[in-house]
Amino acid sequence: MQAIFPVVFLLLALKFGKWKRFSEYYPTLLFMIMGNLLYSFMFKEYPLWRFEHTFEKEIMPTRMTIDLLKTFTSFPLLTFIFLSHFPEGKSFKKQGVYIIFWTFIFVMIEFFAKLLGMISYHNGWNMWWSIVFDFSMFVILSIHFKRPLVAWVLSSFFVAALWFAFDIHFGLLK
Repeated sequence: MQAIFPVVFLLLALKFGKWKRFSEYYPTLLFMIMGNLLYSFMFKEYPLWRFEHTFEKEIMPTRMTIDLLKTFTSFPLLTFIFLSHFPEGKSFKKQGVYIIFWTFIFVMIEFFAKLLGMISYHNGWNMWWSIVFDFSMFVILSIHFKRPLVAWVLSSFFVAALWFAFDIHFGLLK
């Protein structure tokens, strides 16, 4: 199942992505990739969530292979679609509704992934935290697209808040 999602997301990106503007979105796609790689590195020994094997253990023998697959396919493809249709201008109401819509999409994907055993929660994480995380992620991605430095600062504060909320010890970074 883990290998099916990237194919589905690629097909959706081919259909719904604004490929002529890809170079505008590219820095934010890299920001998303780097954020997920940072999570994978920093929380390897103390995960809040983990992607689990389903039937494809032969082609993805470790959780790290699943993380890397998602990091370089699913997440940037979905971010690309998200940015392709983000309401431009100063209509904060439309932008807020759009972010809530995408949060709902991610929560539904995660809900079904949880039902299918594709994701597990650890160390106090749960679906409520995922909702907060997804909403914050889409807010930060939308900010990064126009004001990258502001997004870096906000994401640093958000990561620090999660770090302290889950009582993560700096010894994990050894």
